[in-house]
Amino acid sequence: MRKKITILFCFIFITSCKYFRGDNCNNTLPIVGKYENIYDKEAENILIIKKDGTFEQVFTKGDLVKTNKGTWKFFKESCYVKLTNLKLLHKLPQRMEDNFFRENGIHRLNNIVFVEGLSFEFNYYRIYE
Repeated sequence: MRKKITILFCFIFITSCKYFRGDNCNNTLPIVGKYENIYDKEAENILIIKKDGTFEQVFTKGDLVKTNKGTWKFFKESCYVKLTNLKLLHKLPQRMEDNFFRENGIHRLNNIVFVEGLSFEFNYYRIYE
């Protein structure tokens, strides 16, 4: 009996570890949620991923408010997320916008990553509410 309890405990532990570890990109939360880009410290730059397959962007800096909407699709196996009509609402040097900004990213560690190594310019970080 003791051996059966030990085996059962090991099975529960292993399956729960997989749950807490997350998916292929170490996400422990679904992609639906609220994210913030932190590049412009004087602005609030929010991306809201909704359950219905749409997203909304809201950029606020002083009296300036920019909004945008689009659709998203998530590919669970690769953690790839396609954000159709995503806009770069904050200002960057033109060469950076042209060379690095993309509508497609990766949902990794509960964040949305667009360009590795240039995280703060483009990426959106999960807001835990």
